[in-house]
This record gives sequence, structure tokens and C-alpha cells, in this order.
Amino acid sequence: MAITFKLFELVDGKTRSISFSPAVWRAKFALMHKKVPYETVPLTFLELPSAITAACLNIDTPTVPTLQLENGDGLRDSFAIAEYLEEKYPDRPSLFGKSQGEKNLQRFFESYVQSKLHPSIQRMVFQGMYEMQDSENAHYFRSSREKSSGRPHKEIAGDRAANLKELKENLGLVHKALLETGGWILGDQPGWADFVLASSFVWFSSCAPKEFQEGVLEAFDDKVFPNYWDKVQQYIK
Repeated sequence: MAITFKLFELVDGKTRSISFSPAVWRAKFALMHKKVPYETVPLTFLELPSAITAACLNIDTPTVPTLQLENGDGLRDSFAIAEYLEEKYPDRPSLFGKSQGEKNLQRFFESYVQSKLHPSIQRMVFQGMYEMQDSENAHYFRSSREKSSGRPHKEIAGDRAANLKELKENLGLVHKALLETGGWILGDQPGWADFVLASSFVWFSSCAPKEFQEGVLEAFDDKVFPNYWDKVQQYIK
């Protein structure tokens, strides 16, 4: 099958091989679930603006993920990309289920992950993301995060123990859901909700592997999250 899509993604500045953005991974999971071939365009923080606007003339505010379509236009935002794929390939595995209600529930789960899991993960991955950059990208990353948070570099990560405690508390409902389904968030087959959660885990494990091990895989006295993480590996390339 011919490759007609290009996905612009964010990678580390040192090796240019670590794709860590959870937003990008949502799009990658969606493409793989829909069995749509694509190629990636790896970019660092500083390369991103000019590369995307040069390739996709309809984009004036570049962000990742951006999917370049067959006509050369760029489509931003992981959810918009997922909706596009769902409409374009209705005969392939569904991302959102059979009803609007299922889609709405998955969007609710997405909001839960972003509001309850991401804050503590973001603090724990901060130093790892910084250390993954070359000097120019590290300077950009540090200064932009200090400006947005209003705090100096050394204070952004916060207290490790407090971060892990907060994450475990907020993972409780997710753990319960997986325990009840016995598989994916949706049951036997994955969908958008799973790809949102899995993308957060890819981000966490890529940038703070020790904290991911302790904060997710060893957070509960069972194999629910380790088994879930094993299932996710089939989608990670």
C-alpha cells in the first residue's frame, strides 16, 4: 500500500530518535489502528515551526502532530486527525465505537487523563525532557517552561514522592476500569480512550523510566498495568 501521509513529530535533540510527545503518539496509534501507512518527519522544538509551515502552506500556527494529507495540506491536532481517519476509512477498525455516546464517553476519559494524570507526569518528565535536548533546544525548552510556569528550572519538577502519590491516587479509577474489563479500557478491542492513556505512558516511560516503573507498573499489587503495557507494545514502533 502506497504511503500518502506524512506525520510531523517531535523528537529529542541529541539522538533525534526518541518520539516522546503524547499528542503525537495519539495520532500514531490512530494511524496504526486504522492500518494506514505513513512516514514520519522528525523535528526538534526549534525545527518545528519553519519545517511545518514550509511543507503545509495552509498552516500558519505550527504544532505537532500535523498530518500532511494527499493534497499537501496539513491537519493539526490528534483528535482532528483521528476524526479524519474515522471518516475516511469507515470499513477499518473503529476509533470511537458505533455510537455518539461511546465517542462522548471516550472524550470524557481523554479529559480525565489530561486533567488528572498529566499534571503529575509532566512534572516528573520535565528534567528528562530537558536532558534529552542538545544545547540550543535545551535552552529553548528550559526558558519556555520557566516562562509558562512562572518558576525557576529547579522548582518545576516539584517533590518526587508527592508527584508519585498524586499519580497513584488518580490512577485508581483507571486501574479499576482495566480490572473490570480485563483487557483494554473499552474491553476486547482498543479505541481512542486506550490510545490517549497509552500515549501518556509512552511519554512517561520515554522521559522518566524509573518513575514510570514505580508510578505505573509497580503502583498496584497486581499485573493490571504491566499486562496493559505489554498489550500496548504491539502498536509501538
